[in-house]
Amino acid sequence: MKKTTRFLMVILALMYVFTAVGLANAEVLQIKPKGDKKIKIGVMDLISSIEVAALFNQRYQKWSKARGWDCQIFDLNFNFAQAGPVMENMISAGYDGIIVNWTAPKLYEKQIKKAFDKGIPVIIVAGFDMVPGLVADFVAWNSAMGGMTAEFLSGKLKRGDKILAYYYSTITASVTRFRVAKAIFDAYGIEIAQQLSPTPGKDPAQDAYDSITNALLSDTKKEIKGIWALSDSHGVPAARAAGDAGRKDVVVVTADDSPRAYTALRTLPNLQGLVGYNGTAHVFIDDMFEIFEKVFAGEPVNTHQYRGLDCYLVTKENIPPEGYFYSPCGYKGRPKDY
Repeated sequence: MKKTTRFLMVILALMYVFTAVGLANAEVLQIKPKGDKKIKIGVMDLISSIEVAALFNQRYQKWSKARGWDCQIFDLNFNFAQAGPVMENMISAGYDGIIVNWTAPKLYEKQIKKAFDKGIPVIIVAGFDMVPGLVADFVAWNSAMGGMTAEFLSGKLKRGDKILAYYYSTITASVTRFRVAKAIFDAYGIEIAQQLSPTPGKDPAQDAYDSITNALLSDTKKEIKGIWALSDSHGVPAARAAGDAGRKDVVVVTADDSPRAYTALRTLPNLQGLVGYNGTAHVFIDDMFEIFEKVFAGEPVNTHQYRGLDCYLVTKENIPPEGYFYSPCGYKGRPKDY
């Protein structure tokens, strides 16, 4: 725990530096007040079939409805090439504000600048790059998530043990989690036997289950003792695959808490821990919509804002009651309310 605490302190200190640098180079977005205009928010989501993405999209719609705004979701279905055209279409369609989930801004950098010039605030989730015109990047601390999951899994294993790592090699937030996790595995002497990545166009859960199953069946000497999975959309199928393969000895850890992940943590023996943030994500969304409200009211808003959200480790020992998200301040927040 002390190592994890020190790790998080370093990460938070670095994030404060990044925030200061971003604000130092920020432009200011200020437009005429929208007045009584019907506000339209457009959301460009990388892949809405992942439950964490669905939860966020539901929140965007709920928060918009509470303000009398419209909110439309545009699903890229993991087709990165469509990011620029979809953003271009949202700008042309007259959306007043734009949110982007888990998609690097380099893919639509020109459109972000165009949106800024037209007075349209663009806010991203886990974009990890500050390009001209971008108002804010909201991030669950991916470095901490990678580190905490790796620390927990390493503590369950012994030096020299082998694991599988399953993550998106094409998504910046995913790579960040993995790189930090790998550094910790290296420090603990845990060997990553295989790095597996989802296949674009395939169902994420089924693809993860199939890949993990094949890897475990190939492990005839039963040397694989753990699985590190980027997200619950992959970690839950990984735990099922390990159980179905009769590998009770394989410890699975993952990240991104969702109702499905909590159910799996209760019911699947192989899944032993996850790192999440959804219990406090309403604060995240509140801050997003506060920025939108300020812009639409005609107030000046800095671009290049970096906003982080704390994460926490959930295990079989501290899992919240059924129907609730974990929260460091207590069990609260039923999914239907968030």
